[in-house]
Amino acid sequence: MARLVTRRTAFLLALLVLSLVFAGWQWLRPYGWGADPTARFRIVHAGVKRDHSYLWLDLYLKRSGGLEHDLTKPVVLRLADGREIKPADTTIEEAEGQPGQAIGFRFWLEEKDFAGPLELRLNDGSLRVRGGSGLPSIPVDSSRFFTHQNW
Repeated sequence: MARLVTRRTAFLLALLVLSLVFAGWQWLRPYGWGADPTARFRIVHAGVKRDHSYLWLDLYLKRSGGLEHDLTKPVVLRLADGREIKPADTTIEEAEGQPGQAIGFRFWLEEKDFAGPLELRLNDGSLRVRGGSGLPSIPVDSSRFFTHQNW
């Protein structure tokens, strides 16, 4: 009987360790592997909020290099069908006494705009926002946050 308890305990402990490793990997992995250095930023997380039949896509980016965001260059979200959408709102954050350490972009999208991958073009580079297709399940007047591009 003692041997059965030991095997069961060892098996449950192994499952617990595997679960913790997987949870840690999901929590700590970067949004996108190998972000484009010419974009000067990396995506930290994306949020999608339903607003009746439309959706708000919020992107939060942090500066990944020494260069600041070039305000003279356009920022657009490229949809799977080739259309490009300009942000409805842009927020530039100051951190450690330096402006432009983080930027937030907000896009007003329709459900059909989530039909495929999304790509953010800023400065001279591009960042993959989303690799999946189809609308994520989001109840009315609520939101979901994503810390990786596979949603």
